[in-house]
Amino acid sequence: MKIVLSGGGIVGLMLARLLRMRGFEPIVFERMKEGQFIPRGYMMGFQAYPPFEELGLLHQIRSEGWDIAPRPDQDPVAVCVAFGYVHQLLARDLPVEYEHSVVDLVRDDSGRIVGVIAEGPDGRKEYDSDLVVACDGTMSPVRQMAGLEAEFTPLAEAELGFTSTEPGGTSFEMVYLSDGGHIGTLGWPQGSGGWRSCARVGREAALAPGLDAIKEMWARLLPSSAKGVEGVESLDQIRYSEPTLLRCPRWWVPGLILIGDSAHFFGPETGVSSGIGFQDAQALAEAVRQNPNNVDAVCAAYEAWRVPAVRPLEDADPGRERLLTYGQGKPKLDEAWPPESA
Repeated sequence: MKIVLSGGGIVGLMLARLLRMRGFEPIVFERMKEGQFIPRGYMMGFQAYPPFEELGLLHQIRSEGWDIAPRPDQDPVAVCVAFGYVHQLLARDLPVEYEHSVVDLVRDDSGRIVGVIAEGPDGRKEYDSDLVVACDGTMSPVRQMAGLEAEFTPLAEAELGFTSTEPGGTSFEMVYLSDGGHIGTLGWPQGSGGWRSCARVGREAALAPGLDAIKEMWARLLPSSAKGVEGVESLDQIRYSEPTLLRCPRWWVPGLILIGDSAHFFGPETGVSSGIGFQDAQALAEAVRQNPNNVDAVCAAYEAWRVPAVRPLEDADPGRERLLTYGQGKPKLDEAWPPESA
């Protein structure tokens, strides 16, 4: 089976490795340069454990991170680790066509997708395929080319976050605020990070109070983040985003399938988006192994396995289902961000 993966992020890399373990040689196209990623912390949920166990990498990741909510009688609910470590571990010695993007799909007379056109430093080239896998993110160009519908639901709140080279004092803590929002922190051996909900005011307004005010706010509202946030030295280490939930009614058309963030994206409170993506990769790799001569059977099997796992999470995302959703209550003056006086 000729398999083309559009997207060489962590989910695409996981799928490529699992397919190679099963005797397939996918072509992986990744638009970014080799080794390029955004430095940050990463909470790898338990959903990712089976795929990493299959690769023989789970022990290495746990040894490089901090367990979250460990219990004597079972594995931790998650592991906090540097994102770059996971990315580099998956990418190591894996053939990837970096600085290449899928820019068009090739269809036969029936409309089935039978190839892609990829563009790289040396121009455009056509590649035959039996199955194209879109794992190119929430705004997936390949999903749009395939004509698959995407339903976007903006959350009521924005998110303010930090990344620090100071490890901090805890692997994870999150608390809810008086207006239904939340604030939290992650820690790993080489650094820490944090996030909080805030008003959707745009990056400039969210950062206007200045670095010192942001650091003071975090340490005051979440004392466990104080050590980590002290390591923030520049506003470049502060990010602002406006999270949007993603749901796709259909995940495949003949010759092409969506997985990971191309198919579904959850709110930041769930902490499951990439873990579910890793499960997607393992399920798809196994569907290919079981149906090596029937692409439609691959997609149907994948859908049958993943619908019961993914759809309930989409429906019950905390961004939709909190008892007090963001904006229904007025925040306390010392919790509001930006501060009312800013």
